[in-house]
Amino acid sequence: MSKVLVIFKGNWADEMDVEGFDIISKAAWDFKKLEVEHTDFPQMIGVGTNEELDYESAKQYLSEFQVHEISDSDEATIRKYFGKYTFGNVPWLEGNAPESFYKEHGYCPD
Repeated sequence: MSKVLVIFKGNWADEMDVEGFDIISKAAWDFKKLEVEHTDFPQMIGVGTNEELDYESAKQYLSEFQVHEISDSDEATIRKYFGKYTFGNVPWLEGNAPESFYKEHGYCPD
C-alpha cells in the first residue's frame, strides 16, 4: 500500500504556528482531499483554547498541506526518530461534507 507524508503548516494571526505531519495511505489522502473539495466553506478549525484557523475555500485550506509519497524505508526512519506516525498538529477537516457525499463515496479508508 502506497503511503504519503502529509505535512501541515499553518499560522494563526501571525502569532502562533500550527504545524505537524501524519503518515497515511495514499487512498486516505485522496479521500480526505475529495471530502474537503465537497465541503461548504467558510470553515473554522479550533486550535488552542480560543483560537481558530479560518478558511474561506477548499483551495485555501489545502494550500497549507504538502504531500510526499514515501517508501517503507522512509516511514521506518520517521518512526525511528519520532516514535510514531504522527507529530504536532494536523487539523483535519472531517465529517463536514454533505451527507450525499458520504452516501456516494463512503468514509475514509483508514
